[in-house]
Amino acid sequence: MIDRVVGRRVMVFAAALALVGGSLLTVDASPASAHNWGNWHWDRTGSQIVIYNYIYGGTTAQAEAARQDGWNKVGILYNYAVNYHTDISVFDGNFGNTGWIGLASLESVSGDHILHGHARYNTYYSASSLYIQGVYCQEIFHTYGFDHSNTGDCMGLGYFSSTTYYYGPHNNDDFYNRYRFH
Repeated sequence: MIDRVVGRRVMVFAAALALVGGSLLTVDASPASAHNWGNWHWDRTGSQIVIYNYIYGGTTAQAEAARQDGWNKVGILYNYAVNYHTDISVFDGNFGNTGWIGLASLESVSGDHILHGHARYNTYYSASSLYIQGVYCQEIFHTYGFDHSNTGDCMGLGYFSSTTYYYGPHNNDDFYNRYRFH
């Protein structure tokens, strides 16, 4: 989640966990899972991980650019865009003065397996086209089961000194380590 109000981060994260019926989770700090979002992950493994994205709303160009960037940079990820409700819904809306410009939520889970997620951009807050792409980059990667990181890519946007709006080599490594032999 990209949050403009620092004090609300914990509250919004707790609310997102409540959506999936979870409790406060501890994160395994081993090198291969240091940037995992708790134990959440898709129940998929192998040399090709396929995740479908349903992109809609007024900022579809930025969401599609984030999807394609992930496709091109995360080696084993095949994230297809489809026109029906599926694995991840990627959309925008004017959600009001919430304190967050982007929000990821796990809408349906089974144990620690993700069944459906949402990646949202809050149009209440204005931002450049590249920044919106960065928001989508981060929120979509959350729905794959990854947390913020200070690794110079979109997963640090709004939290660390990162000003990039794209996936980085570290995202590829995290994804590969999480899903290759899951």
